[in-house]
Amino acid sequence: MLKIIHVSDTHVVPAGQSVVGIDPHERLRQVVDAINENHDDAALCVITGDLTDRGDEESYRAFADLVSELKIPYRLLVGNHDNRQNFRRVFTDAPVDADGFVQSTADFDKVRLIFLDSLHDNHAGLGQLCLSRLKWFEAAVKDAARTGRRSVIFIHHPPFSVGVKVFEGMMLENAEPFLSQITANKPLHLAFGHLHLTTSGSWNGIPFSCNRGVAHQIVLNFEGVVTEFIEAVPTFAVMLISENSVLVHHAAPVATSDIIAREYATDDGKGNLVMTR
Repeated sequence: MLKIIHVSDTHVVPAGQSVVGIDPHERLRQVVDAINENHDDAALCVITGDLTDRGDEESYRAFADLVSELKIPYRLLVGNHDNRQNFRRVFTDAPVDADGFVQSTADFDKVRLIFLDSLHDNHAGLGQLCLSRLKWFEAAVKDAARTGRRSVIFIHHPPFSVGVKVFEGMMLENAEPFLSQITANKPLHLAFGHLHLTTSGSWNGIPFSCNRGVAHQIVLNFEGVVTEFIEAVPTFAVMLISENSVLVHHAAPVATSDIIAREYATDDGKGNLVMTR
């Protein structure tokens, strides 16, 4: 199977600064270390936007220093906290489409990964896929089908409701054309960020997943209109992809000192439990 690491919402700021009282540098460093230690056989790490918290060049340079430590290749997307121009000034080699949007594809045997740019230049929370980006996406999907590949799509903003009221006004704007395209083309999977929640399910028969991310996370509240931030462990997703299936495992950095016991298999099936502390 193709192993892909999905990371989201790192919200890096200049060194020494914090976001809602937490250190995004340290949290991303923990995730990078965990990926390097346990998943250096992955084909790619995809980071789906909100790379920085404020979109300034200094933050992108701090982010670049951190992700440069990854042992595996990575692909970066932009989210509503990002700034496309500043991102491109720092990541000069990042692939973009003909109109300068941070969109690209990566092919692995029978699977095509499609990376979309949903940054809305005129709204702080909403996502956007303009006509240009939609046409590019349609061409990428059709070309994948022509070459016998199934698509897995990565984007920052969810294109439909996940039942959490506070996000109802912060989804992909005018999502109908995009939803029509994925309904017609039936991708293997849709992965997004933005929510700071771990969420999964299916929409119109299309499986989707969202990892709660690296930086601050929020309390799951279906009806509240106030966002409550919490300090929980940083997380990432491990995706195992074949031409007919996608498995998504949500993971967090784990230290050896966190292990409290180990169970060893026995012939009778009961197992042998050994406490480590």
